[in-house]
Amino acid sequence: MYQFFIGCDISKLFFDISYFDEDPKYLGRFSNDSEGFKLMVESLRKKTDIPETSWFVCLENTGVYSKAMVEWLISGQISCREENPLKIARSIGIKRGKSDKADSKSMCRYAFEKRYSIKPTKLSSPLIINLKKLLSRREFLFKQKQSLSLTLKEQKAELDPALLELMEAQNKELAKVYKRQIQEIEKQIEQTIGEEDSLKKNDELTQSITGIGPVISAYLIAFTENFTCFTNARKFASYCGVAPFVHNQSGNKQGKSRVSHMANKKIKSLLSMGASASAMYDKELRLYYLRKLKESKKKGVVLNAVKNKLLQRVFAIIKCQTPYVKLMNYA
Repeated sequence: MYQFFIGCDISKLFFDISYFDEDPKYLGRFSNDSEGFKLMVESLRKKTDIPETSWFVCLENTGVYSKAMVEWLISGQISCREENPLKIARSIGIKRGKSDKADSKSMCRYAFEKRYSIKPTKLSSPLIINLKKLLSRREFLFKQKQSLSLTLKEQKAELDPALLELMEAQNKELAKVYKRQIQEIEKQIEQTIGEEDSLKKNDELTQSITGIGPVISAYLIAFTENFTCFTNARKFASYCGVAPFVHNQSGNKQGKSRVSHMANKKIKSLLSMGASASAMYDKELRLYYLRKLKESKKKGVVLNAVKNKLLQRVFAIIKCQTPYVKLMNYA
């Protein structure tokens, strides 16, 4: 059980620290580097006799700005939680004004109030970290390649034919470069997954499902930490924004179920493509898809149901560690 709670508001250059002693108390500001981390611990030691193994640090997930502190704290056996900023903001309630000092106190209070349920952050394995970076790079290159055609479409009416021809030729050359680089990244993604047997095995299993290709499989492995941080399909569906929840239910009033906008939109879009492919080429899901359309269900609702079925298949075969087998033989 944690006994000493610390809140940290972190930015690119600095971080502000507060600790809980009957109420959150502000400690000070430190530089966001290893020297600042050491000075923070030394300053906190003067405020408590509780050993560092019973400390708990809560900080917002600010991407690259918070990663160094998280890694440093975990290596020093100090438990910490890299929390979603929205969860902390909504836990505060009505708040007047905003400052780094006040935010560190809010995070400190959040950690204390959630002390019985809050779970410490665990570092991803080096392979998963590399896989996420490669997928991020692939996404960047893919967007750059897509933007080439869009920019000229908007300027076509304004450009004279000679200039337009020159720009189109340049875009074709750039598109070839981006395509080659994307292929190189995809090859590196495949090699990274192949470096560990469990990653390779789960990749082969997920791709045994119609509609799940190499890219979707890589994203599933990366963002489930190789299927260790999500225990079932429903929880991951909620994370992806494809799990429907009841809205506006009050008394006798029954609202419609709909998905949440708070989601990993990239995985959601990939699942949309996977669902469309499976609804076309998987006979079982195609019959399900057509039957629901005949029942006057909206196309988007039916496709969302197909996404959930895909995730249920994925988590089922990962649990059993056997490839997906089509049990029914449709004509």
